[in-house]
Order: sequence, then C-alpha cells, then structure tokens
Amino acid sequence: MAPKKRKAAAKTKTATKKKAPTPKKKAASPKQPKKAASPKKTKSNALDFEIYADEDDGVVTFEGLAQLAEDLGIDAASDTKLLAFCWRLGAEKPGCLSKAEWDTLPECRHLPTYGKAATVNVLKAGWDTLDPNFLDNSEFKPFFRFCFEYNREGTKRFLERDTALALLPLCVEDRSQHTQLFLEFLGEKPEDFKLNRDQWCSFLDFSLAVGEPPEFKGWDAEESSWPILLDEFVEFAMKKLGKGA
Repeated sequence: MAPKKRKAAAKTKTATKKKAPTPKKKAASPKQPKKAASPKKTKSNALDFEIYADEDDGVVTFEGLAQLAEDLGIDAASDTKLLAFCWRLGAEKPGCLSKAEWDTLPECRHLPTYGKAATVNVLKAGWDTLDPNFLDNSEFKPFFRFCFEYNREGTKRFLERDTALALLPLCVEDRSQHTQLFLEFLGEKPEDFKLNRDQWCSFLDFSLAVGEPPEFKGWDAEESSWPILLDEFVEFAMKKLGKGA
C-alpha cells in the first residue's frame, strides 16, 4: 500500500501534487519446470526410478524414456537401442517400465550397468553394446516381436498402419531386402488398416527365407504357407517390377 500524503501539501492549491513513489517491482523469476531436478541426478547422474517415472501412473512412460534419451544425448525417435534397453529390462506392458523392471538395471548382464553404478554416464559409455545389429537371428526374432508388443496401444492386438510404417524400417534395419517395397505396399492400404502380430513377425521370417525381388527365390505361389498379406505383397511387387500379373 502507498504511504498517505501529508495534509500540508493538500492545503497549497498551487502546489503540484506528486504521486507517491511506486515501489520497484521485483524481476520476474523464470518459470520453474513442473518437476524439480533431483539432487541425485544433478550430483551423480543416478538413474533413479523417481526421476523418469510418471508421478500419477507410477511407471516410466514414453515421456520418461524421452527424458532418458535426452540425458544420453540420443534421438528417442530413431535409436533402436532404446527399444533394446526396454527389452533387456523385461518390459511386459506396452509403452512403460515398472519399478521392478527398472530396478534390474544393475542386475541385467546384457546392460552396461551390470554390476556397476546405475548412472547416466555408465549407461552412455556402453550404449552402443545394445545395438540390435549385434544380435544373431535367433536372438533378433524375440527382439523384433518385442518391438511390436511394446508399441501397441493398451490392450489392442495390432498396430495402426501409420505406426507400422514408421516402426518397421526402424526395427528390421538391414535384415530385409523387401522393406522398401513392403512399405510401399502397406502405404496403399486404407488408413484404418491394422497389422497384427503374426503378420509383423512373419515379415521378418519371410525376409530371412525368401530372396530379393523380383525373383523371390524360395517363395512358392501354390504351396505358400505365409499369411495372405505376404502373398498379396509378392503379387504387388511382381506387378510393380513387371514380373507377373
């Protein structure tokens, strides 16, 4: 509240009324983040569950994984090692990691944090060891299946077409000679097309068993036991490449 003016000043008609000095405003403080940084994180870069977990859900969600990716200096949208990280931790539900799963960081022998301090620096130093390209096909198959399961929405048993289009090349990488044509094939499907788990996993099996287009060595049109979707894909590819009707 401004101080009251003196009465004497009010009696002098010719006197110019002076406004009471306005108190100086304090400089506006910058907006604070919703969650304050943990002291442990700033001092030791500890991979504490509470730092990355959603306060309401009590699990690490995609938002928490995005924060982890930022701390590691990687791109969460394109680094498949982040999916491998979740797979190695034994994530059972789509899009999240429970505290029990997160707490296995020092115990999982496939992680850089095995037997060491669970810190961002330790995980970052050994991050490249999580590259799925190091897996042989027998190990890669369960990882590829996990990529489907982890990116489902809730209880849905399928991937939306656009999700599959973005995820497939990221996960299969160079293990398939059919990826580009298969993406073109899926791209011509209606927007509401759904890809189920059998179709997803069969694409990898097909890629490992059938030769490159347009010959498709190893594929038999009459005795094919592949899902119908893959038969349709071969027909699509042959027409596109001028090898059949």
